[in-house]
Amino acid sequence: MPYSDDLTMQMLSLQKASLQKISEIVSRPEEDEDNLTEQQLLLSAQPTAMFLLDDAGRIRRVAGAWEQVTGIHPEDAVGIPMASLLRLPNTRYPEGLLTQQGSCDEAMLRSQLGPRRVRVVWSRSGRFVAGHLEQLDVSARNTYAADLALQQVTEELDEAVYCLGMSLDSWQSSHVERMVGLATRLAEALAFTAEQVKAVRWGAALHDVGKSRVPPEILWKNGPLTPDEFEVMLHHPVWGLEIVEKMSFLPADVPAAVLHHHERYDGNGYPAGLAGENIPLTARIVAIADVFDALTSVRSYKPAWSYQAATEHMIAGAGTQFDPWLVRVFVLDVLGFQHLKPRLDALLPN
Repeated sequence: MPYSDDLTMQMLSLQKASLQKISEIVSRPEEDEDNLTEQQLLLSAQPTAMFLLDDAGRIRRVAGAWEQVTGIHPEDAVGIPMASLLRLPNTRYPEGLLTQQGSCDEAMLRSQLGPRRVRVVWSRSGRFVAGHLEQLDVSARNTYAADLALQQVTEELDEAVYCLGMSLDSWQSSHVERMVGLATRLAEALAFTAEQVKAVRWGAALHDVGKSRVPPEILWKNGPLTPDEFEVMLHHPVWGLEIVEKMSFLPADVPAAVLHHHERYDGNGYPAGLAGENIPLTARIVAIADVFDALTSVRSYKPAWSYQAATEHMIAGAGTQFDPWLVRVFVLDVLGFQHLKPRLDALLPN
């Protein structure tokens, strides 16, 4: 009997342990349900529109103030590509929210409440992207609207300046278009800021605007100019300055380029006879683009030169007509003639 009692006690002990485990297992769903409810309550109290995306950018879940921010019922949002609702600047985030992580105050939300600017913050974890949207306050929206209007005005102003520089005639407009491209590429190769590049672009576009005051019979004469006619032509940079200096919105480097783009590095140019680095940098850049395009274009008094011949002319004029450092950058980085690097390096002072 002792043996039987011991066995009975062991069985009862095992049964008790099993019941305890079963009780724990049964209670877990209730605890998880309570925790889930608390989690839902916590998320619903958040002031931002929270979202979870799959690896294709589709909305899997939303929470927080989703409906208040977007105007879309949470059930209607599931399965929608987030890119159909939210637009990010392509220049900053070309892959949108599928990048690893980021934040952007310039996102545009297309919602049932109308388009609006919002702030979006997101982060990728494995196959999913979690983030939130929040409305910007009134002052931030007003600032964004003002910035957008200013950007539009700047773009229209840039186009107006460009058109003004090409208004002389069809040949001149083609010349201006080409040399603006060359001058801009040179400025970018020099790692100029956006504002500095714009000054070069505008200076190149307006460099010959003073020729509008040159009599047509001199400007388009098919043959060599007389000394008196040449003297009139030499005055076009000054006339150009008189025109552009009234445009108060132009950066100071633009009028300087218009006035001094015919100066020479050795001081034998016009109208002021400036030399070396006393010539404004924008004017030195415009001069290189102007001469190179003139050499490689057909004119009434000459055929077009090849790029190779024009490049040899630019190298020969480095240190006399042109800034040698700018010639080096122009030939290597704009024209791409890397095989000339040893010759160009030899032009520079030690």
